[in-house]
Amino acid sequence: MSKRARGIVAHRIPLDLVVDILVCLPAKSVLQFKCVCKEWYNLINSPLLHKLHLNKSLEPNSQHNNCILYWTTSILCVVDNLYDHPIKVTELNWPITIEDDDCIRQVDSCNGLICFDVSTLPYYKIRSFLLCNLTTRTFKSIFPPSEKIWSQRGADSVLYSFGYDSEHDDYKIVVTRSLWTEDNRDSRIFIYSLKTNLWTSSYSPLTRISTEGRLSNICQAIFGHNMLHYLVETIKGFIEDYRIARFDVADEKWTDDLSLPNQVKSIVRLGNLDGRLYVHALNNYYSSTIIWMMEEDGSWKKMFQLPKELHSQHLIACSKDGRRQHLLLQDYDGPGDVLKWYDQQNNKRIPLNLKPPPKDRYAVMLCIASLIRIPRCSLTKLQEMNK
Repeated sequence: MSKRARGIVAHRIPLDLVVDILVCLPAKSVLQFKCVCKEWYNLINSPLLHKLHLNKSLEPNSQHNNCILYWTTSILCVVDNLYDHPIKVTELNWPITIEDDDCIRQVDSCNGLICFDVSTLPYYKIRSFLLCNLTTRTFKSIFPPSEKIWSQRGADSVLYSFGYDSEHDDYKIVVTRSLWTEDNRDSRIFIYSLKTNLWTSSYSPLTRISTEGRLSNICQAIFGHNMLHYLVETIKGFIEDYRIARFDVADEKWTDDLSLPNQVKSIVRLGNLDGRLYVHALNNYYSSTIIWMMEEDGSWKKMFQLPKELHSQHLIACSKDGRRQHLLLQDYDGPGDVLKWYDQQNNKRIPLNLKPPPKDRYAVMLCIASLIRIPRCSLTKLQEMNK
């Protein structure tokens, strides 16, 4: 069919029906329909369609694909569909120059946008943040304010996080720089707004956490349920305890902290699964691990229990068969950070059969395939590597 014929057919289809069809298609398929006609091109580029498609992707039983990406300092690899057989891997060039002493680490992913930090070793001095949408192949480099260079070593502790401000329809990078004081530790907050392309800063004390004991460390930050969640380690006497501090991305203030499940008295890890916060708890080394999912009312529900031989595994994703019986796990103690599917019902492990770079260890992240636009992104697209 010629381009003119496609345009005539497209104009005969009501636009509201076109929207209903497009939001049900995978994001990569939607992009291919830009060439049908100018009307469809404008529709597919519209923020309204992007949000409708994203909302469909976030539904519990959505058939939209989730992407796995894994990377080293030399290569960025994308698996568009985890359920393809065989797995299809697309290799992309990093869009920025990576020096020999640089380190690229994940900050977080949110609504299909992935945020990395690019730091220089050995003190992890931040060079820039890199924001990418791997589906649209767009990216943007974000640089810290010129008056401050952050480091993750020394007297201060710095943690980077990334989340969505639904009240203002804005994506924000939040840098928490903790400062020791005589009685407690206050938090210096730097916030980058993607909408305004500006950094702001303020002091915000962790007052609620401080009542639970002496603050020892802020370990991890995860976005979920429209808030940033920080795993905070406190010490009561000589006993370690964990709490979850919450930061409201819209109000840019700390809010009520969150208790862990009563049964959790151990090492934990936060994660985000389909937009919901979970806690991965390990009671003792070489014992079974339990994964707790947070409900909408703030309560916790026990979702999965892994056997003791999988104590070093971290949950990356779940299958979309409605029963969540197959879990994608990453073995941090294994060679090359091995990825495998775990059949919980039959206690079987099935390798994902990725072909990682031969030398470097790689990091892994799950993200939604989405059409969300990055404002003021680079005119250059992420390029596929020549085979």
